Amino acid sequence: MRFGANSAPSSSRTRCSMKMTPIPASDFGAIRQAPLAWRASSIRPIGDELDLRGAGTVLLIAKHSRRERLTRYDLAQPLQSCLRAGHGVQIREPNGRLSGKETDSKARPKMTPLTVKFEDMSRIPAATERKKSRNSALFGVPDNRPQVLVSIHEEIEPLKAVWQALEKTGDCTAFQTFAWISAWQRHIGTKQGVKPAIVVGWDSEGGALFILPLGIENGILCHKLTWLGGDLGDYNAPLLSRAFSRYVSPAQFPALWDDIRETLPTHHIVTLSRMPERVGGQANPMMALDGIRRNASSAHMTMLKDDWESYYGEKRSSGSKKRDRQKRRKTEELGAVSLVTPESADEKLRTLDILMEQKSVTFARMGVANLFDKPGYRDFYRDLATNPDAEGLIEVNHLAVGDTVCAANWGVSFGGRYHYVLASYDENSEAVRFGPGMIQLMELMERATANGHAAFDFTIGDEGYKDQWCEIEIPLFDQVEPNNLVGWLGLGPRIAYLQAKRFIKQTPVLWQGFTRLRAAKGMFAAAVSARV
Repeated sequence: MRFGANSAPSSSRTRCSMKMTPIPASDFGAIRQAPLAWRASSIRPIGDELDLRGAGTVLLIAKHSRRERLTRYDLAQPLQSCLRAGHGVQIREPNGRLSGKETDSKARPKMTPLTVKFEDMSRIPAATERKKSRNSALFGVPDNRPQVLVSIHEEIEPLKAVWQALEKTGDCTAFQTFAWISAWQRHIGTKQGVKPAIVVGWDSEGGALFILPLGIENGILCHKLTWLGGDLGDYNAPLLSRAFSRYVSPAQFPALWDDIRETLPTHHIVTLSRMPERVGGQANPMMALDGIRRNASSAHMTMLKDDWESYYGEKRSSGSKKRDRQKRRKTEELGAVSLVTPESADEKLRTLDILMEQKSVTFARMGVANLFDKPGYRDFYRDLATNPDAEGLIEVNHLAVGDTVCAANWGVSFGGRYHYVLASYDENSEAVRFGPGMIQLMELMERATANGHAAFDFTIGDEGYKDQWCEIEIPLFDQVEPNNLVGWLGLGPRIAYLQAKRFIKQTPVLWQGFTRLRAAKGMFAAAVSARV
């Protein structure tokens, strides 16, 4: 955690283990007044104490022989003892000046096995003085506004309580919930070489103001700063406390982001994608950053009514309703039609396995790479379907026609919104002629209405069938920004790719030609593999 923009050289990113020590809440005021460089795994109130725990490192600025050095302290000893000038640390006042007597190496605190020797930082230039507009505040927040403290975390699990509390009381999307992000990192992120670099902002009382679930994707030459959740997050955004806007205004967020970027581990380029303009009822602060551009696709959503019949009657024309009734009747001639929602873990997994099998056939027909063949993806979906942390978040269903599973669904329910994420249908069943996928969709929408959902979110993608239902288009945005020379070298190709992708998707003739060519390629590959 970093207590001030002027407190330490931005290159200081050393980490080691840290024991847990409860700190009396009365001491936090003194800590808050000292803009020292700090990293810890989390801060959360426990009764009348503040608990610092996890695998972070506390870095305190000390001055020895007129040279800036960083001292790493083990929190086995009370923190206030580390803050006393007599223990080798000079506390910086809010104006940036040092207070207390200058100390020497004899005054250094005793190091424990969890810490390492003093590290000479004299060769790293001291942080230059910032502009006056940002000098008087922590991370660009004016003196007359509450201060923001920031911590960087390389582990997800220690943040579970803070994260889940912010989910319930703040604003976020389903794709930044603790269950979703932790499952993704466990099964996919680790295999892709993504290392969490989660940013948490705290108010002066130790309450979480925001969480940025970021990660560093380590490539051979270029390290990318990305959202945890990768391509499976249909929306990417911070988790925001309801009080966030009182601490950081949209005009101030870029300054805060600059300091966060300096504190994060080494990365060459920022590639943040699929960001909506709003997070719950709040403006997405990421929209205030430079380098924002439209994503190739939008998301689409419809607002449900209090009862399904009213909504259905408004959305479908008389001709469409007649065709729906005919297809339903013909499907019922093949067997009883029902939407089944499995309850046990084994039943959920059986339905999910059928969905993956059906979807794999569709991917092959379309010439699209099979999502479930990617390392960890199959395990991700199976984990969330049965994980207690995801209870109430994930819903698995299938459309039964007699004894046949003709369609299947894996959806997400969060914040009064149902997300239509992953659906399939059996292309080889007899019922395929009558549109089992559409029958299942209408059953799901009716169920969502009965369960009190206010919105049915079709998520990202501009498929034509969504126009039949959706009156709301949600534009999504990407941010691409280089951090150094290596990042600049990768910037041009990345922007060219994003612009070409958007141009093709937004040009119907080109997109239709591309999808036909892709499907033909898939059919050819399937024919070749069948001969082999």
